[in-house]
Amino acid sequence: MKTLSEKQAELRLTVALPTADDWQLLVDDKETKEQLVNRLNAVLVAALEFAKRDDSTWGQISEEIFPALFKLDAEFPNAGIRDSEGYLTVARFFAVNYSPAMYDFLRYFEADNNDKYVEMRR
Repeated sequence: MKTLSEKQAELRLTVALPTADDWQLLVDDKETKEQLVNRLNAVLVAALEFAKRDDSTWGQISEEIFPALFKLDAEFPNAGIRDSEGYLTVARFFAVNYSPAMYDFLRYFEADNNDKYVEMRR
């Protein structure tokens, strides 16, 4: 049997990506949805690589994620990127690929950082 630390270290060796079903985007066009999922996933992978490369805080990791997601949300305002499913997908991605402890931090990120990111919504 493995220790919790050993199992958690194993999680970081592979990457599982969210699907269109995970993101639950409000985009009807299949090609646009696929492109958007790829762009969203690229944001997550880049942030994951940042997290693994550096001795980063959760706040620093979130700074790698959310400004990029907010820009995509501005580009696709009706896609539902910032709906609850989007935050859930980000949280699940990092819980599965980096640390389960990050789930709640990322799941409720906007609620905790609303004032800081209000300018990014415009």
